[in-house]
Formats: sequence, structure tokens, C-alpha cells
Amino acid sequence: MRFLSYLGLRVREGLENNSSDNPKAVYTDPGLNDNPLYLATLNAANIGYLKEQLDELSSLKQQVKTLETQVDQNTKGISALGEQFSLSAQQLTGRDPNSKDPIPMATGLE
Repeated sequence: MRFLSYLGLRVREGLENNSSDNPKAVYTDPGLNDNPLYLATLNAANIGYLKEQLDELSSLKQQVKTLETQVDQNTKGISALGEQFSLSAQQLTGRDPNSKDPIPMATGLE
């Protein structure tokens, strides 16, 4: 630290930000709105930003397509499980599980 003070450099530790030391930042127009080079540079930066956003949207679109395919597969699998459970229940009980008829009473258990 002393070495820097010999050079006349001020170093502050702690990353403190006092409002009295640093007044609120205010945007000031550089007055370059008529400068073609400035406008071209600004347009290039905006185009680069928009390209990044479009690339991100393309990636998101691919993720949605993948997710949609997986949801369709899961829906088909769950439906098949339900049908198989229904068939198993029918085989175990000897009747259609959707039937509205009363359940038969068990006999011969005495």
C-alpha cells in the first residue's frame, strides 16, 4: 500500500459507496445522433443483441418441442397403464370395473 501512496495513487479498500462521494449517475446525451459512424456502431450493437435473443428463443423452441414429445409419450403410457389396471381388475373380480351392477356377495366361506 505504501508503494502506491509514493506514486500518488489513492486506493480504497472495502468497496464502500457513499452517496456523498459518488453523486447519482445521470445519462448525458453525447450529441452523436447525426454521426453516421456512431449510428452504424449503435445499430451493429443492437443487431448483435437481437441475434442473441433470437438464438435464445430458437433454443427455447427446441426445448418446448422435446418436452411436448415427452408429454405425449407420458400421456400414452399413463393411458396404457390405466387400461391394463382395468383389465387386471376385471380378471381378478370376474366383472367389468365400470359396471353399475351391485357387487355379488361372497358365498361358501362358512
